[in-house]
Amino acid sequence: MFRSFLMATVFIALVTPAKPVLAQAVPAQKTYNYLIYHKLAPGMTIQDALPVEREWKAINQAAVDEGNLVSWGMSVKQMTSNPNPAEYDYVTRIVSHELNMKGASPAAMTKLYGDSVKTRMADLQKRDRLTAPVVKVEIWEVTDMAPSEPVDFAKTPLLVLNMMRRRNPATDFTDLVGQLKRQAGERVAKQELGGWVFSQLRVPNGSEKGYELAIGQHMASLNTLVNPGGDPLSSAAQSLGRQANTLFEVVRQEVFRYQEFTTKP
Repeated sequence: MFRSFLMATVFIALVTPAKPVLAQAVPAQKTYNYLIYHKLAPGMTIQDALPVEREWKAINQAAVDEGNLVSWGMSVKQMTSNPNPAEYDYVTRIVSHELNMKGASPAAMTKLYGDSVKTRMADLQKRDRLTAPVVKVEIWEVTDMAPSEPVDFAKTPLLVLNMMRRRNPATDFTDLVGQLKRQAGERVAKQELGGWVFSQLRVPNGSEKGYELAIGQHMASLNTLVNPGGDPLSSAAQSLGRQANTLFEVVRQEVFRYQEFTTKP
């Protein structure tokens, strides 16, 4: 299972490097989001999954404290445009600066479990498979974001995720993404948004998936989508929205609520 790889010193990803589309917008330090999709076993509920995920949270918090990971979070699906809504029930997200993802050190694991690390991990992985097995894993590279610091999930627990593709695969959208980032930065400064992220799907990526890009918006309420800041959209914002609709097609939209998450030391 994918989960068990996290306990290895190095997770090896066999990836063919892709030429960055947003070469001018790539942060100095790359960031990768591992999205791990879970489907509840028959008869199980999110309440059954929470004890398992809280144990994984403790392990990943140790990795965050050591600087091996950026963050970990569990987000429960609230709504989706997916015609197969039962495909999965919640997503755990691991954020790393490396594709060779590192977990908690042996010393940190011993601090958590004493001399029973192997036994406790085997039990946790067994409960994990019985409660909510992993049905899909994706790795996304973050190519732009606003602001640069981590999102406060306690204040903005909702994530609206637009998974997209270019209407014309040859389109250069660097300038448009820069404008979208500036607009999002203004909204973050006004505390209308908790954060904005633009990402490209790296692994596994193929035309049959239907999407290759994603924009994530973190917010406290869905009112942010329909009535930003309580004011009508400016003509400039409307024009930018039309440009985005011309270049990008939203293939799937999903709404998640963060249930559990790590914090920075």
